[in-house]
Amino acid sequence: MAWKSFPISKHEEAAISAERRKRAKFLVDESVGPRVTKLLRDSGWNATDISELGLQGHPDENVFAAAKRLDRILLTYDTDFLDDRRFPPRQNPGLVILPNTHQDRRRLLAVIERVLQVIGNTRELWHSTKIEITSDGIWTVLTFEQWSGRVVRTRYRFVSRRLEVWDGVGQS
Repeated sequence: MAWKSFPISKHEEAAISAERRKRAKFLVDESVGPRVTKLLRDSGWNATDISELGLQGHPDENVFAAAKRLDRILLTYDTDFLDDRRFPPRQNPGLVILPNTHQDRRRLLAVIERVLQVIGNTRELWHSTKIEITSDGIWTVLTFEQWSGRVVRTRYRFVSRRLEVWDGVGQS
């Protein structure tokens, strides 16, 4: 098992950016906080903080239900959302678990920038998907396939202008 490299050309990046079918809207969990909500808004994104919905201090199930109801991708640090029993894949509105970078604001900004590049303009692709991003930049993407009823796990990392996919990580 090894990383397989897939170079991304400028033409491909432009084509992906041109597919602005539906821009993502975000719900920012209290673990991430209102500063990220403000950052997203200042960058032109539709973002809501859970405190604006009166959900601060509420159980994760209520936050997850609000994200689903509002069709917003949930941004959080909370890995509890990976529990498929509590948060079923087929009901998942889209979830990104950011690496815990409380001490490194610059690193958090870089991760959010990458999230916006990958997810921001292709909203419909991220329904029923949970993404966990590690502090070393590896994305584990869990996608629920409606047609098969399985969750497929894929790992990615971005190296320079290349996307690499881990070969050998299968279905769960």
